[in-house]
Amino acid sequence: MEEEKESKNNGTTILLLGVLSAVLSMPLFILLYKYFPVLEIGGLRLDHILLFLAIFFATYYLLKKMRLVVYGILIAGLVVLTITNFSNVYTLENLYHDYSQLLFDLSENSLRQKFQSNDTFFKKEKELREAIDYKDPEVRNYSTSIAVKNFQEDAHLSKNRKWVQYFSVFKEIYTHWVYVFDPVNEDYYSNASNTIKQLNDDNLFKGDCDDYSIMMAAAIKSIGGEVRLVRTSLVQNGKTIGHMYPEVKIGDEKDLEMVVYLLKNVFFSEESKGKSIFYFEDNKGFVWLNFDYNDNYPGGKYMSPVRESEIII
Repeated sequence: MEEEKESKNNGTTILLLGVLSAVLSMPLFILLYKYFPVLEIGGLRLDHILLFLAIFFATYYLLKKMRLVVYGILIAGLVVLTITNFSNVYTLENLYHDYSQLLFDLSENSLRQKFQSNDTFFKKEKELREAIDYKDPEVRNYSTSIAVKNFQEDAHLSKNRKWVQYFSVFKEIYTHWVYVFDPVNEDYYSNASNTIKQLNDDNLFKGDCDDYSIMMAAAIKSIGGEVRLVRTSLVQNGKTIGHMYPEVKIGDEKDLEMVVYLLKNVFFSEESKGKSIFYFEDNKGFVWLNFDYNDNYPGGKYMSPVRESEIII
């Protein structure tokens, strides 16, 4: 009878230790998982499973062998979290969003675009680079202003403040852009500094896809971003036409997880509702987000799967 009672007590103890270990493991897992390389097989994130199990069993062992030490660590952790929360270094809101990001299903919300690459010569590259006058004082001043015009109240949720500034730049340029055609049978490239002057007339930018790409590239480049311009072709009304659009470098596949979460749940939740985030991954594993004007949020759907040529600004 006593042996049976002791066995039940041991079972209860093991269960309680397991539950407590899981609860204690989760915050540490949330802080660490984003720094581990992606290991995925058949859609299953093995890196998440392996990391959590390692933290769980380490926590379980410590609880079983050194409970006072674990309790001390737990109390110290709560004290640190309290201090960082009230000093706005790492708040409870950050913790909530990190936890939400962990639960966020990336596979259903992002789509790596498959492209047909032609690797042709990028025509008029010299003229385009000259038009992207990102060092011009007026371009620099305007770019820095619009970089901090939007999303500042939630900027602390992003581990990289540059992303927030890129998104703010996109919102401002996209919101004020009106498409106007070039002269017939001609390519007219408006310098970014000249395009900014159009705001004095009616608070609107005017131009075609080339002018938009130039303006976006100059603004992003001016605030420390990396941009590439891509030439493509698409069929409209039975006719093949050319198009150019910008892509902005956001980091690697791990960074993409946070960027997609921020776009879908924080910065462009209404605009991207029910839609995917589209991106291009280069041969070095870096992720470039579509900044074209075909949708009202960064990462909108590509207009064409063809990449005729590209240049990095």
